[in-house]
Amino acid sequence: MCGSPLANSGYDAPGSPAPRSNRRIYLGIGIFVVLAVGVYTFMDQLLRTYHPVIDGQPTVAMTSVYENHKISSTPVQAAMKEGFISLPLKVVLEHRIVRFSDPQGIQPVPILAYVTPQGKLVTAMSKSENCGSTDFYLNGNNIHCASCPSYWNMSSLEAYACCQRYYPDPIPSTVVNDEIRIATANVRNWQSRL
Repeated sequence: MCGSPLANSGYDAPGSPAPRSNRRIYLGIGIFVVLAVGVYTFMDQLLRTYHPVIDGQPTVAMTSVYENHKISSTPVQAAMKEGFISLPLKVVLEHRIVRFSDPQGIQPVPILAYVTPQGKLVTAMSKSENCGSTDFYLNGNNIHCASCPSYWNMSSLEAYACCQRYYPDPIPSTVVNDEIRIATANVRNWQSRL
């Protein structure tokens, strides 16, 4: 009848605000998702694993903070000492990332050395076979290819861009009397991963 109250049909007029309880649910879900992503990111960084070769490398420094700016590799000279390729550790600690050649010129691919933010020494063949680059630089906690957009975590070598398999290939080394020593066989027997 005209003028009598209508029964609630369950239909909301277009443009009417959502009920308050739905807003709270959506807000709660949003907060939960943001917190879950934050906890996952923190734990991923805290529990990050080393590349297996890097895991066995010596710790040569306290933890380091690498700022978010480019640190280019510095070319240095290595020497032969007691059958090992040898380089002063202080050179790596000073320059952060260095690149050098086999002193006898047998292996044409250069070698690089850097120290991870956790203080681990990394020595690696300085080549990304995918793009052919032999130069890399550090930025934040990552090592970047100098020729393409590829970059990897310095410790785990987890890829953040293309070339997932073609990071600088770690090779074992030791530190004796403040000198980095790399077995010549590890350098000269290195084979391309392609």
